[in-house]
Amino acid sequence: MRLLRERAGLTQEELAFNSGLSIRTISDLERGRTTAPQRRSIELLADALCVEGDSLEQFRRTARGRSVAQCPSCSARWQLDELTAQRRSA
Repeated sequence: MRLLRERAGLTQEELAFNSGLSIRTISDLERGRTTAPQRRSIELLADALCVEGDSLEQFRRTARGRSVAQCPSCSARWQLDELTAQRRSA
């Protein structure tokens, strides 16, 4: 998730503000301290990171299947490409 946040050009504070989650929650998710985020948290993060379409479903599955911190950063080109394209078109 950290990679997605950084690619979006957001600090933890900005992502927390945009999502309505606490900075601590963002930090815990990024560090893998939270391993089973609540469904609502996943949705709030997806909205704040502008994850949509097929990427949104992949984000949901990944977040539910393991720590969001492990959201496949190494193999998550789908997330980064989608996010970059969305930010450019906005």
